Amino acid sequence: MPVDRLVAQGHRPSSRVEGQIAIHTGVCVTIVFDDGAADALIAAAEGASGDLRSQAMADRMRVESAVREFRGSYATLFTTDSTIRSEDTQRLAGVFADLKTSIDRAKREAESERRRLRESREWSAREEEREQRRASGDPLAVASAYIDGVIDRRPDDTAVHPTPVTATFLPRARPRTAGGSSGSTSSADPDALLTFVGASRAADGSAGQHLIRVKNAWTRFCSACSWVPVQGSTVVAGFDRLMAENALEASWIEGIANAFDRAGGGALPDLMLDAVATVTASPALSELLRPGLTPAEVAAAWAKVPQTDEYIESLPLATQYLLANLDGIPAAQRDIASRAVLAAAVRDPERVYTLMGFGEQRIGRSDFEEQVNALQKAVDAADLSAETLPGPAASKTAQLVGFGVHDGALVAAVSLGDLDTAKNVTVNVPGMNSDVAGMGERVVAAEGLLRQAHSDDRSQTYAVVSWVGYHAPNPAEVGWPDRSESGAGQLASFVDGVFDSRSDGGPDTFTVAAHSYGSTTAVQGLQLTEHQVESFVSYGSVGFPRGTEIDDVHAANVYATAAKDDPLGPGGQWLGVATRADPLGFDGVQEFSSEAAEGTRGVTGHDMWHDSDSDDVGYLSNDSTTLRTLAQIVADGKMGP
Repeated sequence: MPVDRLVAQGHRPSSRVEGQIAIHTGVCVTIVFDDGAADALIAAAEGASGDLRSQAMADRMRVESAVREFRGSYATLFTTDSTIRSEDTQRLAGVFADLKTSIDRAKREAESERRRLRESREWSAREEEREQRRASGDPLAVASAYIDGVIDRRPDDTAVHPTPVTATFLPRARPRTAGGSSGSTSSADPDALLTFVGASRAADGSAGQHLIRVKNAWTRFCSACSWVPVQGSTVVAGFDRLMAENALEASWIEGIANAFDRAGGGALPDLMLDAVATVTASPALSELLRPGLTPAEVAAAWAKVPQTDEYIESLPLATQYLLANLDGIPAAQRDIASRAVLAAAVRDPERVYTLMGFGEQRIGRSDFEEQVNALQKAVDAADLSAETLPGPAASKTAQLVGFGVHDGALVAAVSLGDLDTAKNVTVNVPGMNSDVAGMGERVVAAEGLLRQAHSDDRSQTYAVVSWVGYHAPNPAEVGWPDRSESGAGQLASFVDGVFDSRSDGGPDTFTVAAHSYGSTTAVQGLQLTEHQVESFVSYGSVGFPRGTEIDDVHAANVYATAAKDDPLGPGGQWLGVATRADPLGFDGVQEFSSEAAEGTRGVTGHDMWHDSDSDDVGYLSNDSTTLRTLAQIVADGKMGP
């Protein structure tokens, strides 16, 4: 759209779009191509392609393990279905790899067209100046104009025509009845099948995050890069359908495993197993549980199912587990589902260990039980702390808003304050070596932040979430971007889910605070959100990714602080020097101090929190300068008067 039309309609083009508008022979020419939108789609396609290829290979190994004791027509059917799934997944990975190549090419073509327009515009300006010399009547000026015109030839006027983008994919349907003779039977080890189901759902959870990222990136690309024609674009709908098929398959195999378990082992008639495929959840619940829904889509699907506490409590444990980890449903109902799964994990760890997909690898059983028990203690302590929180009685609650798996690690989030109604919400993201076993200390730190913010502004209701929702790196991994890139989508989904789950449109003020490597994760996550927050606060950061544009971070204000006695933040920046840099070196980041000030203590190291009795001071320790300033940002939505 020409600039004059943009302005006339009350729009101001972004700096990127302004750079795509050129004047050629007096005509306003627009190239609608946003490099940022293209880069986002390239990253989403590349991430999805790599993860899907890995999943296809892992799925083959899971199938081989599950079929060892599987016999009969249903064993053949299971193998056939799994082959279709693996082949379709590999095919989709190839489509995304091709899409990345296509968008890379489109970027090069857009740059060529910009350069052509720029050179044409500049030549037109020079030619206009030569015309003035020719018309001046001055022989020398006329002669110089002639010579310049011979040397300065008109650039090529042939427009670059972008190569159309094509991205088509449709998965195949999978048969789920054997259709054998009336006397045929099948047999299987139900535990092996349930292990397969748990691992399959864990993989689909990861793929679902890629689907959300692809959906958002594709929508943005089609809007911001309309210069490039799109011919055939079924890849998003096809990915969605693949996730739906995977979810149906998991429920189907789970039903078969339960049928064998109820029968006490041995063979079952195929006709009896055929009935499993027809006994499915309600259409509304099936839609809600489909992997890959955005938080907004989850909220829309949630509106179609019963929303009573009794309904959530009556659901099977596997369904409660899926609900516990759905961003976009209200925190109160997530809390019910999450606590049910946590209680089951304490009571019967083997069952939940298998349900979460840990049966084949990654976290060990003893570590799993240790983390589960520590999380239960943290939730119990949060319940006690909530009783004494400042503010109205209705806000004095603790909520377990998620309990699941990310990249092979247990993850969870605990909110102090009612996340469904709080006018002021903060999400705190931890860094290196964080796991759910350390949730207790993080909840104590969250309580200190909530109390300090409330003392700054008592008119608001608050919720502070201790979010351990991604697989944080160990010291050997902290120099690499893999964990932050993987966790970014998790955080973006959680933040958007808080907004989309609320009928009031979300909290009035939203802050994301992030410590150490958590700041690396958060700054990437806030570039993926659909909603904007008021403030993003980085403390003790190991660095933001190089090339980060603060304008692309969906936060009205970005702050950073680092204590002079914190050696690990700069150390982490040094380890990641190839990919990261100090946040304070980025334009648009506002700095505040973590040193001692009147009435506050200076931070003495890298830790997030230390008890008040300790001589050490963490960033969120009571009476620390950092906590005092962060609370002011939380309460006021900004720093300073």
